[in-house]
Amino acid sequence: MAVDDPDIVWGDLAVGRYVRALNALGPAEALGNARFEFAALQLRDRAVPLLLPQGPQGCWLTSPVVTYGQSLRDEIDRELSGGPAAFARLGSHLAEGLLRATKADRVVYVNHLLFSTSLHGRWSGDDLAEALAALRAAYPDRAIVWRSLNQDDHSALLTRMLAAGGRRVLSRVVWRLPDPARQWAPRTDVKADLRLAEAHGLRIDAARAPSLEDLDRALALYADIYIAKYSRTNPDYTRAALAAAVVAGVLRLEWVRAPSGEIVAFVGDHVCEHELASPLLGHDRTRPKTEGLYRIAMAASVRRALAEGLAVNYSAGAGAFKRNRGATPALEYQAVFDDHLPWPRRSGYALLAKVLDAMTPTLERIAAG
Repeated sequence: MAVDDPDIVWGDLAVGRYVRALNALGPAEALGNARFEFAALQLRDRAVPLLLPQGPQGCWLTSPVVTYGQSLRDEIDRELSGGPAAFARLGSHLAEGLLRATKADRVVYVNHLLFSTSLHGRWSGDDLAEALAALRAAYPDRAIVWRSLNQDDHSALLTRMLAAGGRRVLSRVVWRLPDPARQWAPRTDVKADLRLAEAHGLRIDAARAPSLEDLDRALALYADIYIAKYSRTNPDYTRAALAAAVVAGVLRLEWVRAPSGEIVAFVGDHVCEHELASPLLGHDRTRPKTEGLYRIAMAASVRRALAEGLAVNYSAGAGAFKRNRGATPALEYQAVFDDHLPWPRRSGYALLAKVLDAMTPTLERIAAG
């Protein structure tokens, strides 16, 4: 269905407002490095957005080619060196070439809000068969992809998807806090984090009605780290997209302010039913590291989860930091349905899935520390 169809029954009205706002912006106005269109899939008890990449992509959120190509190589350059780095980079180039040749970017992402982690709430896939039938009929030339699935949080859903012909493709290692009160709150590192703001005269404010200048400051702090420092394949959000997320209610911002009132760090939280993720974060790298701005911002989102009785998906990266704050690792997957596509189109995903499955024991050992 079109996202502005009046017959859609959104399970989360904020998601409906957000997707309609992004759709109204047009395919080139939400991310600076991706082009896409939106549609909606009506399930039994909720509607979920469908994201359809259009044309060449530069962002890993909208492209398997970028995810296992340039984005992966940027991570390899940060984490590895010498022979292992060279071997991994070669593998990434081969994967990128294979996926590009098999048109792997011809996908439809289900329940994708342009955040690094897609939260699926308590949906266990009771109506998966009907959903797949509708999607195959509507998009016969696109693979169907659900993102951000792990065995700990989505066991029943993954089981259903594999039984329905889904292909499990490894994505990354993520960190989980299903019980912040037990896992996070008692930690010595957490208690030190919580003392930092007061020690440096910083305050944490909820951004109830952020100005355009505030949004620009947040995007500048985010881009300085996640785009300039880490990878240009990270989502390059526009001010209009961030404003749409905040106004709709799918993203809540919290500021960390210096005594002068200047925003020196921020975190953006997204909540779906019982779970919280923080897809946007930034801090001023020109300020003294002793202020612990990253630690303060990360603590702010978990404090909210603790107060509201939410689990936390801590997403990927900073494994040692998150482990020291009680988080446990889990392998995250994409479920790819491509059995309606011709064999040459399926071959890229098939080979990639086999290679990544062979790497699973190594990743599990690394995640376990």
